[in-house]
Amino acid sequence: MRFATDFGGRVRAELSQKVMAKFAAQLERLAASLGASKAKGWARSGLKKSGVARGLEAKLRRMPDKQFETAMANLDFLAPERLSKSLRAALVHMPKNRGGRPPAFSLEVRRRAVQDIGHEYPNCDSLGESIEVVAERYGMTPEYLGKVWKNRKRLRQRET
Repeated sequence: MRFATDFGGRVRAELSQKVMAKFAAQLERLAASLGASKAKGWARSGLKKSGVARGLEAKLRRMPDKQFETAMANLDFLAPERLSKSLRAALVHMPKNRGGRPPAFSLEVRRRAVQDIGHEYPNCDSLGESIEVVAERYGMTPEYLGKVWKNRKRLRQRET
């Protein structure tokens, strides 16, 4: 069966719109099969606007009419169950969004303050006193520097 094409044997706009509509329907089914609400929103809006949808559309524009049926069949092959299973497997390896407020002081300043606490500790009566001395030196609150001191392992991990 030969579909009507525009110049150059390319897929007509109506046919590419059918494929894109089917792609959107598959994404909606994928979103319905996902459990998390954020993942649903991502599948509904983010993936449609992403390079995946734009790449598919650009590929369809260059595709000959003969391959239209193949493209439709390939979209049937992308069952939502398969997609959600592979998406869940891939999400494990994605970096985690730590979120939170940006730090009040740069990483280097916090590292130096932690080092200074180590140098001041022998000269002071307690750890709290050395934290107060260093906090005053850097213009930090002692509470903030105490939290930085508690999380000093994380500061060292960021070096590597």
